[in-house]
Amino acid sequence: MERKFLAVILLGFGFMFVFTAFQTMGNIQKTLLDSIHDEDNSFNGDGYKSMAIIYAVFAVFNWLAPSVISLGGPKVAMFYGSITYLFFILTFLWPQTWLLYLASAIIGTGAAMIWTGQGNYLTLNSTPATISRNSGLFWALLQMSMFIGNLFVFFQFQGLTHIDKDTRTIVTSVLAGIAVVGIIVLVILPRPRPDTSTSSVNVVEEPRGPLEALKSAAKLFVTKDMIEKLKKPVPLEFLEEDKEIKEKELSKKEKTIKS
Repeated sequence: MERKFLAVILLGFGFMFVFTAFQTMGNIQKTLLDSIHDEDNSFNGDGYKSMAIIYAVFAVFNWLAPSVISLGGPKVAMFYGSITYLFFILTFLWPQTWLLYLASAIIGTGAAMIWTGQGNYLTLNSTPATISRNSGLFWALLQMSMFIGNLFVFFQFQGLTHIDKDTRTIVTSVLAGIAVVGIIVLVILPRPRPDTSTSSVNVVEEPRGPLEALKSAAKLFVTKDMIEKLKKPVPLEFLEEDKEIKEKELSKKEKTIKS
């Protein structure tokens, strides 16, 4: 099997295991937190606030991720990111309000690193002829995480209206174990060997420092295409498209009536 293709397969499996753990925990997080609060009134952790913190920090640290990758490479970034996912899951074994929100902030930094690293690693192991195949394979493996994790929880929570401590411990421990498997897979990923030929999608520039990587990310934000997108919010675009479609349909009906 081609070395780069094997690397993409391992990448997909690594993410499948890590996100089987995290996405499953994300889906059941509010249910678990409500059950914890029922048993301990001093615990006031909220699943919605936790997710808000995760994605707010995720958005901010996306700007810093290229700088980290310029220093340590995509494997280091993905390893750090996967560790933060494991840490977040493990906090449910010792539920504390402050710890939940701290872990949410930490995983936000990890999410930025793991996804930026994933994109970089996938690109370095692809060519124009294989990039579509590799991307499709990666996302197919990743989406399996939703099926595997939810199936496990379905059988664990079946017939329960309150998730007791023993059940929470079993679910959290199993999900943490799955995340560990994913981390191991990401650790053994082969070191990417960029192909500098003109036929490759991953022609590599001279190594850049973290400051140059940050400046490059900032420059992308002020490109013409990006500015045009910022001028017109996405929801407004959808509304305008919907309005145009309705106007065309109305015009067709009027023509039909006249004829």
